[in-house]
Amino acid sequence: MPKFLSNRDVSFFKSIARELVNDIIQVAVVLYKINIYETKVNIYGEALNKTWYQGVEIYALVDKEPENVQYEGFGPDNSQMITFKFDKDTCQEKNIYPEIGDVIYFDNSYYEIDNTNEIQFIGGQPDNNYSIVATTFMVSKSTLNIEERVN
Repeated sequence: MPKFLSNRDVSFFKSIARELVNDIIQVAVVLYKINIYETKVNIYGEALNKTWYQGVEIYALVDKEPENVQYEGFGPDNSQMITFKFDKDTCQEKNIYPEIGDVIYFDNSYYEIDNTNEIQFIGGQPDNNYSIVATTFMVSKSTLNIEERVN
């Protein structure tokens, strides 16, 4: 532990970060974990019909890139990248951990996690990590099987 960073300081920084996200900013997202026991994969390791656990609501910091629309003969195709930052202690309390392949529901769209990392250190110390950062990309609702489709 560095000379100028005590356990009390670390606790203070974590409580301030948590208060900002949960009590002031309050951006709620829903995290859907893939159910690996019920999802069937083909011989290539791909799952065409994924099944999901019940979504868990959690607060996060959201960093949105502008939405990109491409026209390629079949109508508009929207894409967007978003970074979600979760409080690590809150994730532990709710017994969830964002992982690659999980899906986040935010702003009437779904985003699949393609990378996670834990790089926000207090005082530059890896053992004082307070967040989980997930980078995501927008996915089509029809490919997920999370919402019931109207026939």
